[in-house]
Amino acid sequence: MEVFLYLLSLLGGLLVLAGLLHAIFVGMTFTVDATHVRVRFYGWTARRLALADLEYAAQDWAFWNEHWTNTVNPKKLILLRRRTGWFKNFVISPPSPPDFLRELAAHGVTLR
Repeated sequence: MEVFLYLLSLLGGLLVLAGLLHAIFVGMTFTVDATHVRVRFYGWTARRLALADLEYAAQDWAFWNEHWTNTVNPKKLILLRRRTGWFKNFVISPPSPPDFLRELAAHGVTLR
């Protein structure tokens, strides 16, 4: 019975890890609405940035940043430079970076 309890806790930990990995690589999406850029997990907003606070957006990356990505491909990264905050660089990885940049430009964000 003791061994089963150890295995049960190990199985629980593995399930939590699998759920976290699934949330990052499958459930994370990036949306732009009228006032914010939102990072969502399964439709729930985890992080949002005000469009008015964005200085510019570029298909780039920075060393010191707030990192919300679900890929290791540097060609899919978008850098959102904020005007305020401790971490002014905010890096995301939408599925189609050029389309996402066009959507940001349509909402008045400067592109670099």
